[in-house]
Amino acid sequence: MTSSASSPVTSSVTPLKPTPNLANLALKLVQIPSNSGEEQNAMLFIENLATEYGFVSKRIPVDSNRWNVLISQENKLETLLTTHMDTVPGGPDPRIENGILWGRGACDAKGIAASMFCALCDLKNANVNNVGLLLVVGEETSSDGAKAAAKFLQPVRKFINGEPTELKFVSAQRGVLKFALKGTGKCAHSGYPELGHSAVHTLLDVLQNIRNEKWPKDHRVGETLVNVGTIQGGIAANVTAPSAEAVIMMRIAGDAAETEKRIHEMLPSNVKLEIHSTSNPQFLEVPNGETGIAVGYGSDVPHLKSLGTPLMYGPGSIHTAHTDHEHVLCADLETARKKYVELCMKEAQP
Repeated sequence: MTSSASSPVTSSVTPLKPTPNLANLALKLVQIPSNSGEEQNAMLFIENLATEYGFVSKRIPVDSNRWNVLISQENKLETLLTTHMDTVPGGPDPRIENGILWGRGACDAKGIAASMFCALCDLKNANVNNVGLLLVVGEETSSDGAKAAAKFLQPVRKFINGEPTELKFVSAQRGVLKFALKGTGKCAHSGYPELGHSAVHTLLDVLQNIRNEKWPKDHRVGETLVNVGTIQGGIAANVTAPSAEAVIMMRIAGDAAETEKRIHEMLPSNVKLEIHSTSNPQFLEVPNGETGIAVGYGSDVPHLKSLGTPLMYGPGSIHTAHTDHEHVLCADLETARKKYVELCMKEAQP
């Protein structure tokens, strides 16, 4: 059950308990399936956890049966910890072995969510009450959770977005242009192709042109990357294909609108462009004395940027995220927890 778009649901408050065991909490989160679009059980668990540990949780509706959760002490927020609860499918069996948490979401990003929740408990014990934890849905697809949250929340001074950054701060990330190309053709016997037109052939030509195009580079984020994620079409090997479709993810180093315009100009009349998600490259704050890195992946940062100055930091490596060996060191979860507390304590100073 979710609230209407104008009335977030607020839970009751109970006395604070001792901070939960971080590794065990992370394992519990990883054990709850929450593929993008199917995050409800994970969000219900988070709501119950927030109440159990004396916080207020508010639902931020995303669609008819999905919602984000904002956890706080119901004071004016100056700093926001945030990460996502949805995952891609698959992954290794959830478990902790030799100090390593395995499973889908271990580093991307349920382990991070556990670190942030424990940090929030630590801050409450230290009488810091102006920090909130925003857990969103849909980051792995269209960032619909972050987009909904940005419309509901009041601005804060800074927000710390959790992604697997190997315990370093992100200084820059590439932009994103995710889109579908849909081609149409005409059926004919493949022995007489002049009587028809293959949408598959046309789409392959277009995709090759996109891959060969000289796209922008930027010294801060690197070059633009093109990935043809899925492609399908046609009805049989001996028939020219009446339709074809491909979904492409570009990690862009230049302006998203200009990139989209150039894609449009490359398309013949029988291929249509459908935009799924778009964002420009992002440049983030790195605290004094900390290491800054550029990353090739996208995040919710561009969709939350209206809320305040963004930072990005988290345990684990993007190189194991989305793989069949996704994992994170439990010690790194603890390191991240301490860093989140440290950052929020600094922001709490007058």
